[in-house]
This record gives sequence, C-alpha cells and structure tokens, in this order.
Amino acid sequence: HCGQMPAPPSFVPGAMSKLTDKMDFSERYSCTATGTPTSACELMSKADIWLIRTYWDFEFPRPFLPNFKYVGGIHCRPAKPLPEDLEEFVQSSGDDGIVIFTLGSMINNITKEKANMIASGLAQIPQKVLWRYRGEKPATLGANTRIYDWIPQNDLLHPKTRAFITHGGTNGIEAIYHGVPMVGIPMFGDQPDNMVHMKAKGAAVILNVNFMTTEDLRDAINTVINYKYKENAMRLSSIHHDRPISALKEAVFWIEFTLRNKGAKHLRVQAHELTWYQYHSLDVLGFFLTIVLLIIFIFIKTCSFCLHC
Repeated sequence: HCGQMPAPPSFVPGAMSKLTDKMDFSERYSCTATGTPTSACELMSKADIWLIRTYWDFEFPRPFLPNFKYVGGIHCRPAKPLPEDLEEFVQSSGDDGIVIFTLGSMINNITKEKANMIASGLAQIPQKVLWRYRGEKPATLGANTRIYDWIPQNDLLHPKTRAFITHGGTNGIEAIYHGVPMVGIPMFGDQPDNMVHMKAKGAAVILNVNFMTTEDLRDAINTVINYKYKENAMRLSSIHHDRPISALKEAVFWIEFTLRNKGAKHLRVQAHELTWYQYHSLDVLGFFLTIVLLIIFIFIKTCSFCLHC
C-alpha cells in the first residue's frame, strides 16, 4: 500500500490483520478502516525497488507494480547432511518419520505446566520428535522426544519430516520450500498473519498457545500428517521452485540494476505524486456528479416553466 501498489480492501487483507482474501462485510469494514501509519508510509514510499520477502506460494492473488519484486525464500537452501547423532535419531523413526518442533526463543517463557502439556501431547504420537527447547526438562517428556538447545531446522525439513510445528515466523517459509505441512502456534507480530495464509492454502492448522490442550496438539499433528495437507504443501513447494531464476539471484539482480541505473524512477508509478482524491479520481467523479445535478436542475426548471405557461 505504501508503495502505491493497488490494495483494494475488498479482497486484499491489511498487514497483520489475520484475514484472508475471502472477507465478509465486517472484515472488509475493518480492513478499510485500518491502515499503515502515515509516517511509516512516507518513509517507505521513497524506495525505488521493493523486495518482498514472500512469493505467490504464500501470497493471495492481487495487483502489483513493476518495482515490486517477490523474492520469498531468499534464505532457503537444499538440506545439508545431518550430524551423526541427529541422522541416527531420524533414521530410527522408520516409516512413521519425524516431527520438528521449534517456536524460537519465545518458547523459553512458557510455564512448566504448559511445557508438560506440550510434552504430553508429543508423547502421544508415533513419530520421533526433535524439540528445540531451552527450559527445564518436562516431567511428561515421552521416549519419542528429544530436546535440543538448537537444531539445524532447514536440514531437518526433508522427506522423513511429517510435520513442522512453528510459531509462524519468516523462517517458516523453509517449510514451504521443502514441502512440509505445518502446525502453527503464532504468538505476535506477523506470525498470526503468516499462519492464516498457510491455513488458507491448505498446508497448516493453527493452535492458540494460551488455550491449546494436550489433545489439541496431538490432534493437530495427526491432522496435518494427513495426505491432503502433504499434497498441498508439496504443491506450494512446486510453485516456490518453479521460477526463472532463484530468489537470491533475482534479489541480487534488482539491487545491482538499481545501482547501475542510479535508481529505478522509471518503474515508480505516478500515483506517488497524486493527492488522495486524485488517486481515487474523486475530482473527476465530483465533476460528473455536478454535470448530472446541473442537467437535472435545468430539466426541473424547464418543466416548471412549461407548467406555468
């Protein structure tokens, strides 16, 4: 929106609105009434090129401009071989496969009760679980679950991974890259929005960290392990990979392009120079309305004159 890319609030949800492109009246009203702070828009509108961190595997269809370049997955890469201890644990999962659980550093702030609830839910699934967690070891931790201070997330998202439990941050795009369905437990910022996108694409289910139960977590994992979710995740992965050049190469090209040409003013739309009423052609509509009202006025006056003759 700040870059003057068309964003009709009827089907383009606002940032961090937790809405999809299918909105009812109240949601469209909310999307229209709220917007980006003006000061932030003024700063961002000066950019010649916008590198957007998503791609059409994630975004809802919408109009866009020539200076908007979608480079989602710029940080993604093929999986590297795992360390020996991780590889041994992954292979020991057999046909059931593994589940990756990482909510970033925020998971350290959960209570012991919540950690025990999560551990109990993970213990009820047949898959082996690799859980990134730095808190105290839960008393309900199952034999199928191992806790790590850090895990090579990208390298663990491979064919044996049946589900990825994530907070929905930007790194979750790695799951799209590798075609792994997700269980989203978003907490703040853009995380709820990201997971709403993935749920709408049929590749994720969402849980509320404050209200979820052991059964909710177990059922959510079993749901996304369903073939339908895997199929949707693989379809999104195929879309992600099916592009003329990689996201990184495209980002590098457009940065160098802007430097070589001392900017990219020729790609900026004239909308940046218009007032809000000119952008929406309200002055033109006002002119037409004035003409119509004038014609009606003349018609009424003419009829009135004729009736009095």
